[in-house]
Amino acid sequence: MPNQRQPSEGPAPEPFFEPIGRDTSPPGADSSGFPDAGTDDDDGGRPAGPALRAAVLSAVVAWRGSIASLRFWAVAVGAACATWAVAAGLVWVSAPAEGDLSGLVPAALLIYVLASSLLPAAAALVGMHWGMACQLRRASTGEPHPGYLAAVLATALQGLVFAVVVLVSLLIQAMASGGPGSVAVTSSGLAVVEGTLFGAMGVAMAALVRGPVLARVAGWVLGLFLVAGTLVAGALLVPAVRSEEPVTVALNVHRAADGTPVAYECSQIPAGTVEVYRTERIMWLPAVSRIVVLTMLAGEPGPGQELPGWLSAELQAAADGPRVPCVNGEPRSTDSPRTPLAAAGLLLQAGLTGALLGGAHVAASRRRPPA
Repeated sequence: MPNQRQPSEGPAPEPFFEPIGRDTSPPGADSSGFPDAGTDDDDGGRPAGPALRAAVLSAVVAWRGSIASLRFWAVAVGAACATWAVAAGLVWVSAPAEGDLSGLVPAALLIYVLASSLLPAAAALVGMHWGMACQLRRASTGEPHPGYLAAVLATALQGLVFAVVVLVSLLIQAMASGGPGSVAVTSSGLAVVEGTLFGAMGVAMAALVRGPVLARVAGWVLGLFLVAGTLVAGALLVPAVRSEEPVTVALNVHRAADGTPVAYECSQIPAGTVEVYRTERIMWLPAVSRIVVLTMLAGEPGPGQELPGWLSAELQAAADGPRVPCVNGEPRSTDSPRTPLAAAGLLLQAGLTGALLGGAHVAASRRRPPA
């Protein structure tokens, strides 16, 4: 009787990173569902449908396994509680310095506004952590390149769960403080976007930097710089954009309620020089921070939104240029284009994410041994 060879199977990888349905991958594909880099395709490329389906199924199974773990909920709930504690602590510390002004805005409302600004930043850092952990585990189980899609999708789904936690906690505080619920919705929506972008950055950093320890250090440095470091860097650069500019006489000046000139005409009569800060040259850097993005998105005028509206107006004024009329004889009208600060910040984040993923792809291709 002829001997029948039984296929040998190695140890199965962890469920978090195991590709789903090996038989659904096209011939010549690796275990992540993508065509094998060492295979020379003569047909001009294979359909991407099976690979995409395999990556989506792998991400869904990874997500289901993660939300069933205690570690996931410890990170998610712990990050949300820590953010609320920081918001409450900042309000408590600043209360004595406000003096008589502390009664103008209730402490509960201040905590709500501050937490809504900080929670998308927490979502970004948590997404960075999950993205790095996901890709590092894939690498440790021997998953070949290119397996980034499944890791990015799994991290995005985890960020979606964290955004639900953000929404529930903010809505509870909104009801308790009388704050607008639109801020909670905007904050949770931005948490989804930030968790996805930073999760993809975490995946890219873990794939780009060799060594798990060095990859985690590089990822956390990048994440903290984008969350808070850009604000600090923008503040430190303000003296560098100070300049003496010639001005002309302003005519038909229209001012906002706070006295800021919003529209004016300029004559040809010189009025000397004035010290101005050209903050529009550096506002692209703070715009990367999700705190600024949230402030711009949630700072629409309305009841209960005086503080976000004021912060949004100040940031927009800094992005639009000098507040002194007729610098270099340049007029301004109410229809003058304004810098889309929130859109610019999100585009810069997306561009950086794409650059990191592209760099990780190139680096992994160079590391792959020749066939």
